[in-house]
Amino acid sequence: MRSHHKQSATAKHVWEAHSTYTADLGVPDRRRYRRTPPGAPTVADLVRPGDTVSTSYSTGGVVIEVKEYFYAASTGETLSHFTVVYVPPDRAAKFGDTDRHWINECVAVGDRILMLFEANMDEVFVVDGIRPAEPNRPEPY
Repeated sequence: MRSHHKQSATAKHVWEAHSTYTADLGVPDRRRYRRTPPGAPTVADLVRPGDTVSTSYSTGGVVIEVKEYFYAASTGETLSHFTVVYVPPDRAAKFGDTDRHWINECVAVGDRILMLFEANMDEVFVVDGIRPAEPNRPEPY
């Protein structure tokens, strides 16, 4: 059932930049950014090639690369963020350029992977991490 309530003339939705792309297009940038605290694990520490990731918007796959980038914010700060490159799980063994997908502007906040702009509520989850290499053990005699 539809509601036919009229919005007041003063109730106006204000759009806010949710990415560097939309900020560069001129969408108002409220200057609210997420940052990884100094000394805390970064996205590159939480996600490694070989890990399987998913997103809050139902995408994901096997990570093939994690790259750091920097954004010159309107506050005058240079903010670090990461891009996670992944391929569909069924293409992880052999993939081409068209199989690559990107999750841009990722920032580690605690053990969570969120987006640089606070207006962006997307989140990345590590579903299946690669196992760390086992230490070399001497052969038994």
